[in-house]
Amino acid sequence: MHSSTKGQANSSQQKEVSKEWKLEPEHEFRFEIDFGTTVKLKLISGTAEIFGTEIGIGHEYEFSGRKVAIFTWHGACSVEYVANETPMTSYLNMHIALEQCREEAKSKSDKGPRVMIVGPEDVGKTSLCKLLLSYALRHGRQPIFVNLDSNEGSITMPGTLSATPINHIIDVEEGFGSSATTAPSFSSSYMPMVFYYGYSDPSDNVKLYKVLTKKLAYNVSRRLVEDEIAKVSGVVIDTSGLIDGTGYEIIQHCVEVFDVNIIIVLGHERLYSDMARLYKERPGVNVVKLSKSGGVRSLAPSSALPIGIDRKVSETQLVKVEPDDDTSSVDTGKQKMTILSPSPGRLPKQYLIMGSYKWMET
Repeated sequence: MHSSTKGQANSSQQKEVSKEWKLEPEHEFRFEIDFGTTVKLKLISGTAEIFGTEIGIGHEYEFSGRKVAIFTWHGACSVEYVANETPMTSYLNMHIALEQCREEAKSKSDKGPRVMIVGPEDVGKTSLCKLLLSYALRHGRQPIFVNLDSNEGSITMPGTLSATPINHIIDVEEGFGSSATTAPSFSSSYMPMVFYYGYSDPSDNVKLYKVLTKKLAYNVSRRLVEDEIAKVSGVVIDTSGLIDGTGYEIIQHCVEVFDVNIIIVLGHERLYSDMARLYKERPGVNVVKLSKSGGVRSLAPSSALPIGIDRKVSETQLVKVEPDDDTSSVDTGKQKMTILSPSPGRLPKQYLIMGSYKWMET
C-alpha cells in the first residue's frame, strides 16, 4: 500500500512525502488527517477495505480532515499506526449472524434484523454501522440506515433524525456524504426521510425527541411493509452517546417504537450489564457486547436550568417569536418581519422551527 502526504511547507510551497507499507493478514492500518492536509492512498497489491467497502488496486483515494481505518483479511502492500489487535473478527461474526437472521426471515417471509447500536460517545458506533451496512450490501441486501444521533446528522445536517434506504456502496472517501435536497444528484443518490429536531442532545428536549422518533419509526415500518428487499435486509440504527438515566429512557423508547430485536452495546461494560438485565425477561430481544474501537469522552449535564427551576413551556408547544439578533426589521402595521437567512428566496412557510444550532460564516 502506497500513500503520499501533502501539506504546507515553511516556504508556503506544497511538498509531498511518499511512503509504502505492507500489512499482514487481519491487520489494520489507522491514520488521522488534519484539515488542510491531504493524504493520497493507493493499494498496490492484495485486498483491503475501509469500513467494509473494498478499495481497488491502483486507484488513488484522497482523504482530508478525518480518521481512516484500513483493514485487510488476506494481507496488502500498504500508515503511521498498524494494529494487529482489532475487533474486526468479532464485527465479521456479527455480520454473519445478521445474515443468518436475514436468510431465516426470507424463508418465513418475515422481517429481517432490527439492530440498534448503543454506547458512549466516540467508541465507533457510526463506523460499525457503516461496516455492517457495507457488508450487507455486498451480499445483495438493501438495509435501512436510521440515524438517531442528532449531534452528527450523518447523511443530513446536524440537529436532524433520519432514515435512509442504503442501496449502493458507501463511498470510500466521502463516507455517507450528503443527501440530495429534492432529488438524487451525481454527488448523492440518498433520499432520506428527515425530521428536524433542532438540538444536539436528546436530553435537550426529550418529549420532542420521543415524538419524532416515534413518527420516524412509523414511516420505517411502512417502508418495510411495502419494500420486500428492505423488509428482509432489516434496519441498522445509530444512536447518540447519552447513557445516563435519560439515555436509558430513550434507549428503551427507541427499542419499543422501532421493534428492535438486537441491541449491540459497544465499549461499555456497565451499559451492557444493564441492557442485558432490562431485556432478560423480554422474548425476542438479544443484547450483544462488542469491543469498542476508540476512546470515551465525558458527557455534558442533561440540563442547564438552575436547581429547583422547572421549565415553563412545553417541549412541543408553539410559541410566539419575539424579534432578536436574527431579525433585521419588524413592521407591526403590515404584520411583516424580515429575518436573516443563509439562503435567498421566500420562506416556504410562516411557521419557524426553533433549535439550538447557529449558522456560522466560513
